[in-house]
Amino acid sequence: MGDTVYGEGPARIATALFDAMNARDPSAFAGLLAEGAVFHFPGTKPIDGAARIEKFVKILFFRYPVLAFELHRVICEDRCAAVEWTNAGADRSGAPYRNAGVTVIELDADGRVAYLSDTFKDTSFTR
Repeated sequence: MGDTVYGEGPARIATALFDAMNARDPSAFAGLLAEGAVFHFPGTKPIDGAARIEKFVKILFFRYPVLAFELHRVICEDRCAAVEWTNAGADRSGAPYRNAGVTVIELDADGRVAYLSDTFKDTSFTR
């Protein structure tokens, strides 16, 4: 975990999502999601449902066999968190990849992730 965590509540879930990403464990990632979760990822239509989001994460891992996230800040209010992160890795060709962004997370009343939305500094990979 990085520098700063503000607030309680969803900070643990937000951190667990990125721990699952760094462990390259799509089922652990999906296990934190509500069945009807929605994921907004740059360059795609909204991805609906935990099963489809898990499939997307598997594809992401295939496209980026090396990818690690570092969390710098988790800011929480009520059932929401904003996570500031950087990442580094390589795509399937071995080309280096780096990015920075913010992920917004909203939990449902049961404490499961109902909404995810990523914003990246560099979206050139979506073209």
